[in-house]
Amino acid sequence: MGLGRAKSGLGVGFTGAPYGVREVVRFAKLAEREGFSSFWFAEDYFLRDAISNIACVALSTGRIKISTGVINPFTRNPALIAQTVATIGELSRGRARLALGTGVRPLLESAGIEFVRPLEAMKEAVEIIRRLLKGERVDYLGRTFSARGVKLWENPYFALLDGPFKPSKVPIYVAAIGPKMLELAGAIGDGVLFTAGFGVESAREAISRVRAGAEKKGRSFAEMAVGNYIIACLGKPARGIRGFLAFDVAYARPENLTSLGVPESEVAQIRSTLERKGIGEAARLITRDVADLLIACGTKGEIQRRVEEYRKAGVSEPILLPMETDVAALMRGVS
Repeated sequence: MGLGRAKSGLGVGFTGAPYGVREVVRFAKLAEREGFSSFWFAEDYFLRDAISNIACVALSTGRIKISTGVINPFTRNPALIAQTVATIGELSRGRARLALGTGVRPLLESAGIEFVRPLEAMKEAVEIIRRLLKGERVDYLGRTFSARGVKLWENPYFALLDGPFKPSKVPIYVAAIGPKMLELAGAIGDGVLFTAGFGVESAREAISRVRAGAEKKGRSFAEMAVGNYIIACLGKPARGIRGFLAFDVAYARPENLTSLGVPESEVAQIRSTLERKGIGEAARLITRDVADLLIACGTKGEIQRRVEEYRKAGVSEPILLPMETDVAALMRGVS
């Protein structure tokens, strides 16, 4: 399902900290009133989950598009994801979208979840989910995932109660960072989603890889949506943002930072400090110059200008990720 550039807008996103579900719902209602086009919720391990939050938002809003941003098929297998997204689509009356990633390996493994063959896993998961959402009965045997005669809204125990499944038109965004996953996103995704901490130049280069992946498969890149999380705050970035960026910088793909002009020696120092002394000390090493390359903080005008830079780089759907800021004040007027 192509999304096309006419579907572009400005999104707002949240994760499982620090805001509770009721606060998130309040922010989603405000986002809808302020004209934001989409609402996203990132599922980060051991924090508040995405599905509970977007279900509440689906019932509390009427127009804004609603998306996971992201969940992964290792935590929830593809059949369960299809079932979940179809239910969110029902709750939201057709406003659901799915952003699918492969997760963060160390966090998955700390939960006892095996992380295997991420590229293959993504390809298989997208195929299974898409076919189920079309209403097909799916027999699929992959190396990582399978489905044996699965059809949504059918269960042998409830065969006399099952109702017909109405196919769900749910766009699938592939969350991607590395070059191979970026090309895969172009080959199979309705859209692509870039993580927070992806600078403008990183986004520009990533888009070229997504386009190449689409073209190899004979697909029209113009029909794809490009989303990019952008950490946003009014004023200067505070300690929590710098701590997030310390992790992001320490373990980012080197080319994503060198393309922005961040020296490898600076990255190595941040990584070493993070590993030896912890996040607090590493956060001190995130300079304002480095932060300014990766986030949108300052006045509303400065945030809007940074959003426009992402648009010019090819991002059709910038997604503000408010951190350590007055969320309501940030959203009012920025959209």
